[in-house]
Amino acid sequence: MEKGTIPINKKYELQYHYFDRDTKYKYYNRKFEIYLVEKKNFGKNYILHMDNCETTPGKWTPHIHKPPNINKRLYFGVSTLNWNDIKNNFLDCIVGEIGEEHREDVKKAIGKLMSPKI
Repeated sequence: MEKGTIPINKKYELQYHYFDRDTKYKYYNRKFEIYLVEKKNFGKNYILHMDNCETTPGKWTPHIHKPPNINKRLYFGVSTLNWNDIKNNFLDCIVGEIGEEHREDVKKAIGKLMSPKI
């Protein structure tokens, strides 16, 4: 498994987990999770994450999840599996959550994410 952290700015960071190859995941060949985390003095606050949890055909596009107390899965409108389109949609979702003033910082951080496809 590959995991790491990409800082956005002093207040936020992205954490990614790319799991080992798994034949259940047809397009990306493995499960991945990318978390948006707010850094606080005494820990971290989970805001949302994107993953490819669905393995059924036709639902391979990633989903965005919010914390369990909200209990909501957002399909953010990606009809393609193109990694650049997915990153652009994830950027828009993050900026919508944390504010437009962070757009450039988030864009740089998302640009450092590699495609999960093996």
